[in-house]
Amino acid sequence: MDTDVSDLCCVNSQCPDYGRRGAENLVCRKLYGQERRRFVRCQSCGQEFSERRGTALFGVRLPTAKALAVLNHVADSCGVRQTARLTDVTTNAVMRLTQKAGAHAAALHDELARHLKANEVQVDEKWSFVGKKGGSLPARRTGR
Repeated sequence: MDTDVSDLCCVNSQCPDYGRRGAENLVCRKLYGQERRRFVRCQSCGQEFSERRGTALFGVRLPTAKALAVLNHVADSCGVRQTARLTDVTTNAVMRLTQKAGAHAAALHDELARHLKANEVQVDEKWSFVGKKGGSLPARRTGR
């Protein structure tokens, strides 16, 4: 039984140990499902949650390996039908997982990029691209 929970942290934003890995406040209460996922209890706030809580795979019924295979195929620009055929899942499963992972990625990006402050921005590459495209336009005829 894998009861080591040092890689997890409390997901309750009101908890004093929220987001702290290895704070020794988590206890594995049970293992569940075919993959024997950990169900954890925080001793600081009393919240109980699955180890997949707060991840893109939370609520996904596919086995972890198969879900990751689907997402890897989609990331490699495979189409929905091709991904479904290669991973032996339905096209609806591919769409649901892609939408769920995309929403999770957008929320994570917004959370991480919220406090960024740019001191300086370099746009020379953009300018050279625009300048190059503008220089290749044909000369206008006046029509007179």
